Amino acid sequence: MKKILLVDDETNFLLSLADMLKVSNNDFSVTTAGNGIEACKIIDAGGIDLVVTDLNMPGMDGFQLMAHIGKASPETPVIAMTAYGTPEMESRLGDLGVFKYIEKPIDFDSLLSMINTGLKSGGTKGHVAGISLPSFMQLLELDKKTCTLNIKSATASGNMFFHQGELLAASTGNLTGQDAAFDIINWENPEIEIENICKVKPEDRDIEVPLGFLLIESARMKDEQNKPAAEDDAGESEDTSPSAPADQAVPTEVDEIVFTDNTVELETASLEPAQPIKAETPLDILTNAILNAKGVNRMIIISGNGGVLRHNNIPVKEFGSFIAAVTGSAVKTKKILGFTGPKHIIVNHSNGEKILLIIGAQIVVGIGLDVDTDPEPISDILKPSISKLRVQ
Repeated sequence: MKKILLVDDETNFLLSLADMLKVSNNDFSVTTAGNGIEACKIIDAGGIDLVVTDLNMPGMDGFQLMAHIGKASPETPVIAMTAYGTPEMESRLGDLGVFKYIEKPIDFDSLLSMINTGLKSGGTKGHVAGISLPSFMQLLELDKKTCTLNIKSATASGNMFFHQGELLAASTGNLTGQDAAFDIINWENPEIEIENICKVKPEDRDIEVPLGFLLIESARMKDEQNKPAAEDDAGESEDTSPSAPADQAVPTEVDEIVFTDNTVELETASLEPAQPIKAETPLDILTNAILNAKGVNRMIIISGNGGVLRHNNIPVKEFGSFIAAVTGSAVKTKKILGFTGPKHIIVNHSNGEKILLIIGAQIVVGIGLDVDTDPEPISDILKPSISKLRVQ
């Protein structure tokens, strides 16, 4: 008979849920643990086919428990219970190897269905051996977690320090700060341990840029390290569109950054393509809208983990890095000065070209515009779609 483990520090809830599962189903047995430490002992003893755990628990919480399961029993599916469910959290928990998540208060029938599906899957659906460190870091940011990560690779070890979801500092070997973070993020198949305390004080932080910038730049650096020499010699061969003209080179000096926070409602019809272009996904529709807007010379769409989703007439490496740097600086400035957040960023180059950056929940869009093109209407039209777009 299959065996599932329920983990929650609320004793009455735990026992009630266990009783309901025992009465409702005869295909599995149920055992319980009142905290993550007790759960680890049960998992290490073997014989557990599926784990249902709360995320917020004292001592060892659900994140630490998931890290332990990923190392000790990576094929065991996990269902996470949380009172703060969002589509983003569902996606990122999936990256961590969590089979499903369910919101509290629990819908018992939904939980029972998830358990039966997880047991039938044999423990492989949505679960990988090891944990994606970038995804885990994003989840900590989303949950505003305060903790210290002790991270090990095959050849090195390091630490990352989070306070209320912000990465304050990092260290590995002789490296500290951003350099250490870049190095650790790109380690292959790391082992992660979590302590529920940040061992660095906020005033002693040595990382000032947002987590999104670190992940984007780390991905770019990793791509550079893995790129064959022949590809470097060939240039940006993946872009089939013409290269950007010499007089529209990527800015090396930023003359002005303009932040705006107004909201203007405009009709989206003004950005409809001049000629119909086949669009299969929301990302295709957004790409078409950008490319067919009057005055657009080039564009790039970057995901939160640094991947280039779409680009046109762009030297990807330089322009993508530039966008990541400006975005990081903007978010940092927003935090320092207490902005509600810029609706968009306009960077004026000395040759007159305008670079429009629009920051969404999961993507950043960079658009190169003609000298005479007003970025405001384009931003007003595109911002709602960019804010809502979710990367699959």
